[in-house]
Amino acid sequence: MLKVDWLGIWWESVAAGLQESLIRRVRIRGPRPFSVQKDLVYARTEGHNLKADLFLPKNLTCETPILVAIHGGAWSMGSKAGMSWVGWLMASRGWAVLCPNYRLAPRFKFPAPCEDLKRCLQWLNKSGSEWGLKGHYVCAFGVSAGAHLALLLALKEEPSPFQKVVAIFPPTDLTASYYVEAARHPPPLIPNYLKDFLGGTYEELPEVWRAASPIYFVHRQAPPCFLIHGTKDRLVPVDQSIRFANALTSAGGSVRLRIIEGLGHGVAVRPRLLNQLRSALNEALGFLEPQGRLSPARSPAEP
Repeated sequence: MLKVDWLGIWWESVAAGLQESLIRRVRIRGPRPFSVQKDLVYARTEGHNLKADLFLPKNLTCETPILVAIHGGAWSMGSKAGMSWVGWLMASRGWAVLCPNYRLAPRFKFPAPCEDLKRCLQWLNKSGSEWGLKGHYVCAFGVSAGAHLALLLALKEEPSPFQKVVAIFPPTDLTASYYVEAARHPPPLIPNYLKDFLGGTYEELPEVWRAASPIYFVHRQAPPCFLIHGTKDRLVPVDQSIRFANALTSAGGSVRLRIIEGLGHGVAVRPRLLNQLRSALNEALGFLEPQGRLSPARSPAEP
């Protein structure tokens, strides 16, 4: 069993929140090669308007690829604004990018976020033509809890709604012993994220915990996946990506895994780590490109 560093977990939780706050303040200077449609209502449920932001490149055509960028936040925090950097970056490269909100824990339990994202994809298929989008090539990009949700949708839906998936720091097996123990005896200073999201402990709801774990749904026909993870991640241990990659490979699927030595849960202050993360992101964005389509030669912006 992994040794649990509660102080480290607390710090990474705080730092991840600070990082998203900083990301939300980032702005592109100069003319933008894209437009943004904000707060589009894609569904209404339980008195909530579920909204998304849509980034559209200036050179939009019916063949424009679409990226669904799903925010993280331990299933209980965050918003579509936290993925604006993906919208800016990929729309600048000629992609249409959809950044959706979804219902959050503890008020809303699993599978509420998955249901919301499925509604979002249905809305995209129905309303995309209003924006000139055909939806022939749709990929997913998720960070942390968003990566978890992207993998769940990619693996459990038939057929998969995504051609490819990029998952950064993804929780893939919620039934891992350290997660089960964390929900049973929550660490000090931070909420019981897993119990809030899943509605109970593993002992109370084992079938729910398993149903929410992407690793149990790998199969040969899964869309190709690209995973990025740091060895110093205390919120989502790196073995979550390693074991998922091994499981998907064993099932006959296609997966690439980039492990960054010394990187925490998205926190990259040191230049060496920042450069490695930038390099991995650039490789991931190239991985997403449709075969035969050339993307502009540019480096990704810092997340």
